[in-house]
Amino acid sequence: MKYILGIDIGTTAIKAAVIGEDGKVYGEETSEYALTTLSSGEVEADLQLYKDAFAEAIKGAVRKSKADKKEIKCVGFSSTAETCVFLDGDYQPLCKVIAWMDTRGTEEAEYLSEHFSKEDIISKVGFDNIYAIHPVSKILAVKNKSPEVFSDTRMFLQIKDYFVYVLSGKFITEHSVASDHGFFDITNRCYWQEMLDFVGIKKEYLPEIVEPGKEIGKITKEAAEEYGLDRDTMINVGAFDQGCGAIGAGNIRPGIASESTGSALVTVATIDELSADSKGDVPTLCSGIPGKYMYQPYCTGAMITKWFRDAFCETEKKIEKETGLNAYTQMDALVKATPPGAEGLIMLPYFQGSGIPELNEKASGVYYGINAGHTRGHFIRAIMEGLAIALKRMLECEKALGATMDEIRSLGGGSKSEAWCQIKADILGIPVKVIKNSASTPCMGCAILAGVANGIWPSIESAVEQFVEIEKIYVPNLENAEIYEETYRKYVEITQALNPTFC
Repeated sequence: MKYILGIDIGTTAIKAAVIGEDGKVYGEETSEYALTTLSSGEVEADLQLYKDAFAEAIKGAVRKSKADKKEIKCVGFSSTAETCVFLDGDYQPLCKVIAWMDTRGTEEAEYLSEHFSKEDIISKVGFDNIYAIHPVSKILAVKNKSPEVFSDTRMFLQIKDYFVYVLSGKFITEHSVASDHGFFDITNRCYWQEMLDFVGIKKEYLPEIVEPGKEIGKITKEAAEEYGLDRDTMINVGAFDQGCGAIGAGNIRPGIASESTGSALVTVATIDELSADSKGDVPTLCSGIPGKYMYQPYCTGAMITKWFRDAFCETEKKIEKETGLNAYTQMDALVKATPPGAEGLIMLPYFQGSGIPELNEKASGVYYGINAGHTRGHFIRAIMEGLAIALKRMLECEKALGATMDEIRSLGGGSKSEAWCQIKADILGIPVKVIKNSASTPCMGCAILAGVANGIWPSIESAVEQFVEIEKIYVPNLENAEIYEETYRKYVEITQALNPTFC
């Protein structure tokens, strides 16, 4: 048996999975870390927290798999695309890791958007503007607010790039992660020199760029010893987590979309080429599949249900502690007992700005239509319905650019909720298919990329056909169509009325 180690570096945890050449997960481990969020919009963490989690996840997954380390032939990576690391000349961190949702660069994003033409931004970046999420905005913010960090930086990396370096000793990134930087040209698949010059980033302080899924060499002797891997293990640069998740969900061609409801709600539609009609309002990135692209709109996701659980579900948390019955399972039961439409209660899930079509970073969350008859079940259901409507709006924007979708593949933590999956199917009006081992799809996606590059499988397509399994299908309930049409109409009307007031 040959094995692949897939590593997914997420927002608040690193997950590793040992996957066999038969497509089965033999061992997996998740190690969490805490981010520090400041009222100023800064979200960060010590690099050491990531390093500790990285080691714990790898060692735990390998130990649980019981695989001989000599049979782990390659390592693949998946990660967020906008989490910044600044290294000095000795390749040590100069400051804390800046997380993807950090908004310290909001003013810098506006400044960059004003300087460059919209046409250039759309063709180079794939967005209609530069946003705070883009690493270029974060880097410029560091230059303005902590100039000594910027001037001492000798390597600007994203979090996956850093751990690729840890295992391989090489500074290498790839198209899919780079395409969300704000200084990468997605049309020509190279660094955008004009943007680099304007911000003052030297190209020699950036990693080499290769195609997603490229095998870049053997693990270093030091890393092999530290992480308990074989010296002949090959390192694969992998891809962006949403691109890997799409591959792991079987979303590798037009007609299938995927959605991941984790901390963020993200939808991905795979496309073969850039649309000439794009106005940049639908974020477009390089796919995890070499040569392809993907639409990838996003907004705040399941962190809202976590917020509600932590703030208002003390009873459920107490029951979980005493009996082991998960608080989210109990919340699901409350939702199932609440009528569709939440009896007029509507939530705008804009905890960190709104997604498309508004893309308003200043938008905030709203409950609308509260009355004395509403219970916690109504409030939780309104969250799920609000996020499902946000998903529907994102998919509609993708369809307007020619994307096709007859079904949607669901992955991430939100796919575990039966109530939520049914709500999504009812609001979208198309089947929602939950992927088996949906929490491991990014690991599976990067493992497929690594396994194909290593010769374990002949192609991405054949691996997907063999190993991607549907666990459950949720079919739209037509009896709820009229209710949700009215809820959708009201949601859009409220958003349009309130959007000018967000500041």
